[in-house]
Amino acid sequence: MAECYPDRNSHDSVQTCGIPASDTGPLSGKFKSATHWNARRFEPTGWQDRGIGNRSGCVKKEVYMHHVSKIERTTGSVPKLYEKDSTGFRRATYVDHAMGSVHMGVGVCSLEANGAVRPHVHSFEESFYILNGNVSVRVGEGFYELGPGHFGLIGTGVRHSWQNASNGPVRWLEMQAPQPRPAEYGKDTFFVSDDTAARPVAARENAASSMIGHFDDTQLPRAGGPSQMEGFNPTTGVAIKMFVDRSFGAIHQSLFLIQYMPGAKIDPHDHTFEESYLIVAGRVRATADGKTYDLGPGEVIWTSVGCIHSFENTGAEPVRWIETQAPLPPSKEIFRFERDWARLE
Repeated sequence: MAECYPDRNSHDSVQTCGIPASDTGPLSGKFKSATHWNARRFEPTGWQDRGIGNRSGCVKKEVYMHHVSKIERTTGSVPKLYEKDSTGFRRATYVDHAMGSVHMGVGVCSLEANGAVRPHVHSFEESFYILNGNVSVRVGEGFYELGPGHFGLIGTGVRHSWQNASNGPVRWLEMQAPQPRPAEYGKDTFFVSDDTAARPVAARENAASSMIGHFDDTQLPRAGGPSQMEGFNPTTGVAIKMFVDRSFGAIHQSLFLIQYMPGAKIDPHDHTFEESYLIVAGRVRATADGKTYDLGPGEVIWTSVGCIHSFENTGAEPVRWIETQAPLPPSKEIFRFERDWARLE
């Protein structure tokens, strides 16, 4: 009987992180990954073979509904499609179809000093958040000078390009939805001619019209106060700052910052959409599918549709992460908490 394994080849704009595989378990010392692969056959060695056949003659595998990884500053590679149309550009993907995702492609991009990515368009929606460094981005006919805290939304089919004229590198989180296609399935990124001059403008002055915004700590809502997220009730010690959502013009995704104060937690729950979490400060205890991880800066967890997960800040300092969601969550019934249904058992 034939065995079926996902194809780990990614779309040209989606490259793997290169995180070494290890056993599943709490994160301590050496980083551990919840889902890992045999390098020769790309066999998901962390899956359990249920031995159940289907009509195609394939053996069904039981897959973890979450994935953990870590992004190092030196991690990443030049996407194949970008090799001839960029200089100094690298991308380290931490969510794509290789680990089971079907709705999003998420990674950290870097651009070296004097690096550039030529004008191009995608047949998917893209959002971003600048982590560090400075970069110029052209979106449509506008040209914006961006730095840490800037975020934006680039609509499907909108021409854009990146240029780093500074003396140091720049890094940004990049979220793409619908998920970019595997290279063997079809193209969805197209480089185009540079035939329209762009006019420099201040990003903050054009946030409404260009879908570019900026965040600083003064904008962080009061922990436990009214939530900016649709359908999320105020939770003690938790603050959410929405960047990209339905009100910002998004169609397929959301992007935001969340902070848990010491002692803050959210009970086990799941969603009808996928989520990814890039820790940027502090540490958090994350539980998914009954497995617990201690995550810190640069570490990532992705949860699938239906994955029961929870978070708790057991430390003495606040923890922050950048979170993405796809598809765009509904306006109601966003959370399904286990506690709300346990009384019926």
